[in-house]
Amino acid sequence: MSPMKLCLLHGLEWGQFAVFLVILYRFVARPLFRREPLGFDGLFVLGAILLNFWDPLDNYWLFSFQYNAHHLNVESWGGYIPGWHSQHAELWAVPVAFVFGAYTWAFFLAVRMGCAILGRLKRTRPSWGPLRGFGAVFLASAALSAVAELVYLRIGAIANVHPANQLTLWNQQPYGWPLYNPVFFGLTWTAMTALRWSRNDDGLSFVERGAQVVQSTRGQAIVRFLATFAFMEVAYIGLYFLPWNAMAFLRDIPPPHLPTYFPVP
Repeated sequence: MSPMKLCLLHGLEWGQFAVFLVILYRFVARPLFRREPLGFDGLFVLGAILLNFWDPLDNYWLFSFQYNAHHLNVESWGGYIPGWHSQHAELWAVPVAFVFGAYTWAFFLAVRMGCAILGRLKRTRPSWGPLRGFGAVFLASAALSAVAELVYLRIGAIANVHPANQLTLWNQQPYGWPLYNPVFFGLTWTAMTALRWSRNDDGLSFVERGAQVVQSTRGQAIVRFLATFAFMEVAYIGLYFLPWNAMAFLRDIPPPHLPTYFPVP
């Protein structure tokens, strides 16, 4: 890997991690320091961080995705997920700083952006129904995913090992880009935007309502977080990981040749 690309790689890695720390402080740490209850955004940020646990599901059935091993990384725990099928899960390099940063800023920005779009449409296009409004959110979310992924691919931060060749640009290159990936992320982030948009006057999304039956404030916060995180998990696994794994089966040619810093079976 060229020194220039390596500098860009680490700049992106630690720049994203710095953004992660800022978001974590602003929406989680600062309210806790002030002994204030966490709002929806704080719970969502915690959920986005913990979604990292499911990141190995890209390779659940076939080894189809890899991070650059030049990142600060740890060995994947994917092989311990029940039903794991793909070989050599330990080769998957989990880039700790990179994924904490990417998950946090991307998921958080996507839902904030989506709600901002819905709010603006409500003011400027009151005749638009939910279908058109969330359609606009989906397009914006897919565009955000496309831009981020193309940057990651061109820098060499990630590589798609086993994409569906019929639907992949630059298919035999290390920066091959599956055209369906923004669709899956667009659907996932649109669903999460719907969750945030559903907040009532008390700031509770539809999955958090009813937590008031718990007597203690701490207990309510735990119930609210579990409900929020459960929704995020179901949306992410159902709208992204399941179709991603299905698309990997469509590849009918050998995988692209990748540099050695993308370890593959």
